[in-house]
Amino acid sequence: MHQFRLLKRLLPGALAAALVLMPARAFTDTEDHWAKESIDKWSQEYGVLNGYEDGTFRPDDSITRGAFAGILDRFLRFQSISAPETFTDTPGTYWESSILKLNAAGVYLGNDGKALPGDTITRQQAVSMVARAFRVDAESVSLFFEDQADIAEYARPYISEMSSRGYLSEAPDGAFRPTDPLTRAELVDILNNMIAVLVQETGTYSSDITGSVLINAPEGATLENMTVSGDLLLAPGVTGNVVLKDVKIDGHIRNFSPISPEIVDTSIPEEPEKPEDEPFDWGIVVVPVTPSAPENPSDPGTSEDPNQPTYPGIQPSEVYTPGIPTSQYIEYDGKRIPVYEGTEPGRLYPGDFAWEEDRLVYTGSEFRTRFGIDVSAYQNRASENETIDWQAVADDGVEFAFVRVGLRGYTTGNIVEDAFYRQNIQGAMDAGIETGVYFFAQAITVEEAIEEADFVIERLRDLEIDGPVVYDWEMGTKQYRVYGLAPEMATACAIAFCQRVEEAGYTPMIYEGKYVGYMKYDQGAIAPYMHWYPEYKNAESEKLYPTFHYQMDYWQFTDSCSIDGIGGPVDASLQFIRR
Repeated sequence: MHQFRLLKRLLPGALAAALVLMPARAFTDTEDHWAKESIDKWSQEYGVLNGYEDGTFRPDDSITRGAFAGILDRFLRFQSISAPETFTDTPGTYWESSILKLNAAGVYLGNDGKALPGDTITRQQAVSMVARAFRVDAESVSLFFEDQADIAEYARPYISEMSSRGYLSEAPDGAFRPTDPLTRAELVDILNNMIAVLVQETGTYSSDITGSVLINAPEGATLENMTVSGDLLLAPGVTGNVVLKDVKIDGHIRNFSPISPEIVDTSIPEEPEKPEDEPFDWGIVVVPVTPSAPENPSDPGTSEDPNQPTYPGIQPSEVYTPGIPTSQYIEYDGKRIPVYEGTEPGRLYPGDFAWEEDRLVYTGSEFRTRFGIDVSAYQNRASENETIDWQAVADDGVEFAFVRVGLRGYTTGNIVEDAFYRQNIQGAMDAGIETGVYFFAQAITVEEAIEEADFVIERLRDLEIDGPVVYDWEMGTKQYRVYGLAPEMATACAIAFCQRVEEAGYTPMIYEGKYVGYMKYDQGAIAPYMHWYPEYKNAESEKLYPTFHYQMDYWQFTDSCSIDGIGGPVDASLQFIRR
C-alpha cells in the first residue's frame, strides 16, 4: 500500500502528518481473493467501489454499462454534460447524468443512439472506455493474446496500448476474453495498475510516490518536497489551484482540468532583471569557471568515463564531433551543464509576450512570429467524422502545422504510422498552411534512428510538404525504452536522423524538452539544426516566456488551444524569425 502524507495546519506554526484512510473493515468474501489488496484500497480507502450491506464485495460479479459510467465519473469528476436526448434510453434512469457526462467527454459513445445502461459491460468495452477517459493514445496494434482474433476492430488499438503500458494484468492462459463480462475485481485491478495514489481532498501532500498520482479534489491540492516516479494527472473536475512545490515528476503532467498547475521550484533562484546591454540566460544561472576540469552531471544515462563507451553497431564518434564547452555552466536540477561554443543564448524576455484570448502573442521587436499547431490521430478522433476541417483551421489564423507521421512504441519499440497522417498533410497543404511533419522517436541506437528517418521519408515520397521534418525523442518514466540512454548516443541518434532527412532533401528539426535538452543532448553538436522547444504557459503564468537557456526556432507554448475545425484541445506554437 502506498503511503501518502497529508500535511494540514492545525494551529499557527504547527503541522501534523497523517495518512488519510477510511476504516479498513474486511469484506467477508475477499480474504483469499487475488485482488484483495487492490479491493481494500479502492473501496475502503478511496470509496470508488463500494461493498454491499451484507458485508460482501462480490469481486467476481459483473458490472452494467451504467454502473461503470458512474464509477468513471466518480473517479474523474467530469464537468460537461451532453443533452438529455443524446440517447433514447437514458431519460429518467439512475445513471443518466454519468452517462451523459462521459458522452460529452468522448468516452461513452453508445450504440445506434442507445446507451444500453442495463447491459453488462464487456472487457473490451470497458478497456476502450477507460483508455478514452484517460486519453491514452490508441496507436499501437500489437496484440499477443491467444484469442486476439476475437477482439473487435474498434477495441484492438486500445487494448494493445493499455496492455503495452502494463495496465492490464496478464491472464494465466494468455487469453484476453474480449466479450466476457468485466468483473468488479478486474476493474479495480485496472485502476490500481494505472494510478498509485488518488488525491481526493484539498490539502498539502508530501511523500515520494512510486507510480502515478491522480488529483481529483475539486478545490485542488498542493504537492510539496516529493518525487512522483510516474505521471501526475489532473482530473476534469479540478477547478481549484494545484501547486507543485519542489516536486520532481519523472513522467508527464497530464492535465484534463481547465486549470494549469503552478510549479514552484525554490532550488532555482529567481532570475535577475533584464540587463540593458547583454544577453539574458532565462531561468538558469550561468556560472563562470575555469575550463580545465569540466564536471559530468550525475545521471542514469551519463557516462563518467571521459572516453566514449562502445555500443553495438554504429558508434556516436562515427556520427558527430562533440561540441566544445565554454567556461560557463548552466545550473540545472542540482547539476552543472556546460554551455557550448557556437550556440545562441535565448533572446526572449519577460514582457515580450501577452495573451489574446487563448493564444500567446509576441510583443517584442527582435523577431517576427507565426502561429501554428501540431496534430495527430488524437485530434482526428476528437473531430466530427474523424476529419479535421483544414480550411477552417487556416481561417482561424493557423499559418503552419506539424503532422505526426508515426511513432515508435516507448515500451515495445514497434514502429506504427499515424492512421491520419496522409489525410492531414493533404488537407493542410490544400488549405495553404505550411506543413511539416514529426515522428515520436524512441531510438536507442544509430541504426534505429536511421530506420525512423527512413520510415518518415518513405511515407513522404508521394506527398508534398514545405515545412521541417522533426525528430521528437522524449523520455518519461523508467518504462520508456530510452530511459538511461547515454547522452552521446542520444545525441548521435538525433543527428543521424537529421542527416538522413537532410540527404533526402528535407529540412530537419529537433524537438527537445528542458531535461532532454540539458541532460541528453550535446547542444554544441546539434546547434546547426533548427530547434522546437515545449514549455506550457497560461494567462496566469508568472514567467510568461520560455526559460530554456538556448534560443529556439519554435516554442510550443500550450497543449490546450482551441482551433476552429478541430475537436478537442490542440498544441500551439510560435515560430521566431529574426527581423
